[in-house]
This record gives sequence, structure tokens and C-alpha cells, in this order.
Amino acid sequence: MLERAEPLPRGGTGDVRPERRRASAVKASRWLRRASLSAVLLAVASAAVPAYPAARLSRRALRSTRVLARDGRPLWERRSAVGGYGRWVPLDAMDDDLVAATLSGEDAHFRWHPGIEPAGVVRALWLNLRGGRLAYGGSTITQQLAGLLTPRPRTLAGKAAEAWDALRLERTLDKDAILEHYLNRAYYGRNAYGVEAAAQRFFGRSARDLTLDQAALLAILPRGPSAYDPTRHPEAARRRRAHVLRHMAARGWIAERDAERAAARPIALADPTRRPRARHLLDHLVLTDRVTPGAPAVRTTLDLDLQRRLEARVRMHLLDVRDRAVRQAGVVVLDNATGEVRAMVGSRRYGERAVDGAVNATTASRHPGSALKPFVYALAFERGDRPSTPVLDVPTEWRDYHPRGLDRRHRGLVSVREALGSSLNVPAVRTAERLGIADLTAWLRRLGMTTIDPDPRHHGLSLALGGAPVRLLDLAVAYATLARGGVHRPARFVAGEPLPGTRVLSAASAYLVTDVLADPRARRAEFGLETPLELPFDVAVKTGTSQAFCDNVVVGYTPEVTVAVWVGNFDGEPMHGLLSMSGAAPLFRDAMLAAMEGRPRRAFAPPEGVERVRVCPRSGRPVGPHCPRGRREPVATAHRPAATCDWHGPDGLRVPPEAFAHGVRGAPAGDRVAILAPADGATVVRDPVLPATAQRVVLRVAPPAGTARVRWEVDGRVVAEPAAPFEAFWAPSPGPHRIRAVAETERGGERASAPIEITVDEPGG
Repeated sequence: MLERAEPLPRGGTGDVRPERRRASAVKASRWLRRASLSAVLLAVASAAVPAYPAARLSRRALRSTRVLARDGRPLWERRSAVGGYGRWVPLDAMDDDLVAATLSGEDAHFRWHPGIEPAGVVRALWLNLRGGRLAYGGSTITQQLAGLLTPRPRTLAGKAAEAWDALRLERTLDKDAILEHYLNRAYYGRNAYGVEAAAQRFFGRSARDLTLDQAALLAILPRGPSAYDPTRHPEAARRRRAHVLRHMAARGWIAERDAERAAARPIALADPTRRPRARHLLDHLVLTDRVTPGAPAVRTTLDLDLQRRLEARVRMHLLDVRDRAVRQAGVVVLDNATGEVRAMVGSRRYGERAVDGAVNATTASRHPGSALKPFVYALAFERGDRPSTPVLDVPTEWRDYHPRGLDRRHRGLVSVREALGSSLNVPAVRTAERLGIADLTAWLRRLGMTTIDPDPRHHGLSLALGGAPVRLLDLAVAYATLARGGVHRPARFVAGEPLPGTRVLSAASAYLVTDVLADPRARRAEFGLETPLELPFDVAVKTGTSQAFCDNVVVGYTPEVTVAVWVGNFDGEPMHGLLSMSGAAPLFRDAMLAAMEGRPRRAFAPPEGVERVRVCPRSGRPVGPHCPRGRREPVATAHRPAATCDWHGPDGLRVPPEAFAHGVRGAPAGDRVAILAPADGATVVRDPVLPATAQRVVLRVAPPAGTARVRWEVDGRVVAEPAAPFEAFWAPSPGPHRIRAVAETERGGERASAPIEITVDEPGG
């Protein structure tokens, strides 16, 4: 701060100010008369004037809300209720030169008058009468504050009411409080209300850190924010600044040499075009009411350095795949322990209207493809399945729905580990059918994927393969639930946001899913060993590609963080055959490496209730005496099989009838004919929307060895005679039906199943 000839006291109305002493006896006499008149008016006002209403002094409407990164760096400032920017600071947090310059330019006698200055009022009245219009107000700072608190028309009646309010303010507040209110409420231009907001917007610094020339420039702005705008009218601003500095020196408030230096300094302003950062996150905060108007500040959970790195990486990656008709991508990063959102990149660039850059890829609903499969198996693990449980990857059709893998191959009998790791479609759908699509729907919604329609009829079994749209953010939250051992916690955007966790899955089941997703060998059959998903630390990860190549999704987690990536086009245009392993996985790799930088690299540790058991690779049960080999697999203790493998016996491998019926090598574990579907006693309800010819019931059977074909009979009539795998589809009519399967051997013999009975109902029947 520059040297001041005499410091400016900050006392009440009784202070004796050194600047009032003047060499001229005439001036001294004039000050004495003014002070005496003010004292008389103050005594009258104190006795007759009522207090000013406290409700009008509220600060809330003036405060703009600063949105900060987790380390305190600014992201954005939301305007106040009056449409500008304001930050209330106490008087003693303001630069002394700023206070002195404001008093010198606006109301040099502020400390001694009772709210109005009679001499100033008389002078203004005379000038107005002479000019024939109300051009001069003669307003003190207290009167200006009254006008800021209650704006009135510039009429004699309005000025009278303003003067009355000024007297009321003087009775209610002391001089320092009045000055503090004025300096925090005055309009300075650039949408800045108050000295703190003005200092930040004009000079990029706090009101306590201003230089003398900056303080004098700010002090002149309330008198004419447009007329003295230093950008549009720099010469007018310089002249008025010099005028205020001369008056400060004349009153002895600063040294003359300091006034001359400050007046000669060029006007240097901060860049007024500071743009908000992390725009998609800011939009989400506003849309979800996390930025409360009038709150002084909102500290977010965003890691600004990580956000910037990922924004740049998204743009670079999209350049790499631009020849595949890909225009957009999004990334979200969560801290697993707290649920905090550390980064949210919603598009390659927010302001690109041609490619809908303002759309947020992390909160838009898209089809996740196979990224939902881990939750199908998580529910299956909760009900007793294990990573070693055998499942069938065989041609299967459900009422014209026949899922196939991208390579259109079927691998026969596989373990859940291979089915999930290699993202096989048929096993996931067969598992979803066994769990019940209604239960699966409710389970996914419980994990936070509430964009999934609660009515399972709206998506059916395709839900297991991503047939319902979800938000990338919700998908990340669901994967973070697996990472923290089955405890679900909503995404946290604001530091200290009270979001308690809820257990939705056992720690054992969550770990079993994690163990599979973190196993690169489980991905080998479909993706090979060299993929972008191989990282220098443990990571559980799953890819997903939606139908017609419209969406690429990769979501993965370490014990510390969860990263979710989407690549595609906002308008739904398909990409040119781009799979997630090429489209989203490289971006996921970069994002995960960035998110893990500086964090400890821990391995996934099994929780209590999980043990490693040596199991038979074929049956998935603990090895028996005839199993040729075994492998160690994690098993939930609560679901540990009581019996050992019974597929391997003294006479070799004998697989279950259903597996044998689908061409799995080995002898059948029985010689009877067993109908597998439909279930005996089932009731089938026909869909009222689909035509009757398009509605079929699947007929499945497990026949004995040597079966050449199966004859399906319904109510004594032959409806199909398929060869292996002996499945048939029957279009039912309403009413009760009796079904029988007859296995015909290659030598001409026959063996019939026990008949089953089902009922077909019309809708509402």
C-alpha cells in the first residue's frame, strides 16, 4: 500500500478527523457550522425517527454463489437474485485506500452528518430549480444506500422518501455498518455488486489487496458505471480517478506524490472473458438443485487437474477414431470410498453446437450393451451360483428372440467365469430367464439404474444384453457398488453431501463378480490376451457394444476408483463396425491411468465368507475321486457345494441330459426322456399386442443317448419332429394342453416322456 500522509480513521460519528483541520479560518468556520447543524439534526432524528426495517437489510439476494473445485479453485459463479455477482465482506477486510477514495468521491462529510447534509440538499435544490429538471440529488452515502435498498423514482417525492429512510438508517446502524452496507451493495459495472465482486472482476484480486490507483478507479464507478467504464471510456475514467486522488491528497488522506504516481499509472484490467470450467458438471449441479441461490460458495468434489487431462484426452481419442464415424465421447470418474465425482467429461467440447456439445454423455440415457451382464451374474451369485457353475452357450430361441455372439459361434458348456469374462450372450440370457426378468429389473433399479422401465414387459430378456437405456453415471455408481463390496452409495457432487451407503449385495457375491472381471484369462476366448484393458495394476472391467454399433461402453474399477467411458454419436448414428475394445477401451485405459496417478495400487482382497476351493472344470463342483484335473475357484462359503463332482465316474464323463441334448460331449447321466420346458403345470398368457402366429412356446427335452429325433405331441397331435438339439416351437391356442415327447432311437426304438399339462390363457383371462 502506498504511503498515506494521514491515516483515515474508522470511528463513529464522534471521531475528530485530522483531515478537517484547515489553514483557512473561513474553511474552519464553514466546517464548524456544518457539524453543529448536523449535530442538531442528529439529536432531532434520534428522538423522532423510527428504526429502519431489519428485513430490508437482508444480504441474501445480493450474494452470488461461487462453485469451486475440491481444492478451492473457482469453476463458475452463479448470479445472485438481482442478476449480478456479489460477495459480502466486512469493512475491515477492505483496502483502506478504497474506503478513503469512496468517501472522498461520494461523501467527504459522511462521518459528521446524520444521514442527510442540509447544505448539499439546498445546493441540489437550487441547481434543480435553475435547470428546470431533477438532475442533482445532493445524496449522501446514507441516502444512496437507502436508494439501493428501496429503489424509487427520481422525483421530489422519491428524494424525500429516500432522505427519510436515510435518517432511519442512521438511527438503526452505526457509521461503519452503513459504510459496509453501501460498499457491498453499490453497483460497479460488469454485473458486479459490491467492492469484492468488483475487485475480482476488474482486477482479479480481493478488495483487501488493491493498489491505490485500483482503489481510486473502483471508487468512481458507482457514480457512473457506464460513463466511467474503463474499457469503453478509458479517458473519462482516468480523469475522474485523478480528480478523486487530488481530493484525497488535498484532505491529507494520502501524500501528494502518491496521488500523482497513482494518477499516472495506466489502467490494467483483468481478462473479463473467464469461462466456466467443467460445464457439464455445472449444468448437472444446477439441474439437480445443488447450487442454492444466495449460498456464498459450493465446494464440489471435482479434481480440476484430472478433469482437464481427461477433456484433452477425449478430444485426442476422437481424432484417432474419426474415420469410424465417431463424433462424441464421455467419461466419469468416481472415488469408490466416498462416491465423489472426481471428473465428468460430457462431450469433446461444450460449445460445439454442430455436434450437440452441450449434451452430457454421462447423464444421457444410452444402451449399455453387455455392460449390464455383471449384474445378471451378481444376482445369480446371490442365489447360489458360483464362477465355476456350468452354463450352456448353445443356439437358443425365446419367442423369435434368438441372441447370438458377434462371431455367431456357440461354445457349448462353459463356466460362468468364461461366459462373463468373454461376454457370451446366450448364457447371460439363459441366466436372466432362470432368475426371472421381473426380479432382474427390480435389482437393476435398486442399484440406481432408474431409467430402466419398472415394467419388465417393456424390455424382456433383452435386458440382460443392455436392452434398456441407462445413464453412464448410474452405471458407474452400480460398478462402484461392486468395488465397495455390495454397498450402494449415490454419486456425490458436493463436498460433505450426506449420502449414506446401503447394502444391496453381499460382500461375497460382489467379490465373485470382481474376481471374474479382473481375470484377463477369462476374456481370452473372445478378446485374446493383448487388449487395452491390461493395466499395471488390478482392475475389474467390462465392455459393452449396443446393437447396430450405436454405443461403445467400458466400465471398470480398482479398489480406489471407478471409471466409465462412452463413445458414440448423440444423434444415434451407428459407428462403422466399431467394437468397445477398439472404440472405448483405449480411452478407458488412459482415463484409468490418469485417475490412479498418485494413488496406492492395491489388489482386490477377498472378504470374509469367501474361500478358494479346487473344483472340476466341467461340473464346477469340488473335485471328486475320478476328476482328471481341477482348478482353484472362489466360492461363497454360504453356497459351497456339499457334494463333490458326480459327472466324472469310473466309466468316464456323464453330462446332465440337457447338456447332452445340446451336443455337449460325454454320455448322458440317465436314459429317460425328460421335458425341460415348459414346466409342468405352467400357465402361459398370450400377448395381446402380438399376432397369435408370432407367439410360440419353446419345447425342450433331455433325451437318452442314441436319440435320432424327438416327436413332440400336443393333445395327441404331432406338432414337430426335430433332430438334435431336439427343440421345437409351438403356437398355442387358449385352454388346457397335454404335452408329451417321444425319443426315436437310430435303431427304430422309442422311449416316451411322462406327459405334462399346461394352460394357455388370453390376456385378462
